[in-house]
Amino acid sequence: MKLSRRKFFVKTLHGTALLAVTPALSAFLESCNTVTNPNSPQANLPRLSGTEANGTLTVNIDPNSALAKPGNAAIIGYSKGTLLVDHPSDTTYNVLSSICTHQQCSIDSFDSSSGEFICYCHGSRFDVNGAVRQGPAISPLAKYSSQFANNQLIIRI
Repeated sequence: MKLSRRKFFVKTLHGTALLAVTPALSAFLESCNTVTNPNSPQANLPRLSGTEANGTLTVNIDPNSALAKPGNAAIIGYSKGTLLVDHPSDTTYNVLSSICTHQQCSIDSFDSSSGEFICYCHGSRFDVNGAVRQGPAISPLAKYSSQFANNQLIIRI
């Protein structure tokens, strides 16, 4: 089979383009399989547990609890996983999924100076309402409704 000059040129161009794109695509895909900052601090959020019943998770917040003072954050463990909890004011608590929306790594750190939860797998940052502040994540964290009364945080799960 004989190729015309035009077909030869087009096939050569396609092959060259494929060779040029492959390393860039490989580097991009590899970047999502490696930790962005291997020297990052270990998890800095205290871990608490709650009691599950009838679609709710109850967490006791006594004066010695990690969530007793506004400005603090913690991880709440329960049978289906963990949740991030931020305590911005006296009776307000923000409850978020602890699973990063980028590649489902666990988020277990909080930067109190910026008010951001940090996923150290790839560097995503989320504000206390779950909004993405820095990617590669593009979707917000799931938010859970909660109410606080009588030193108990009730989370609808």
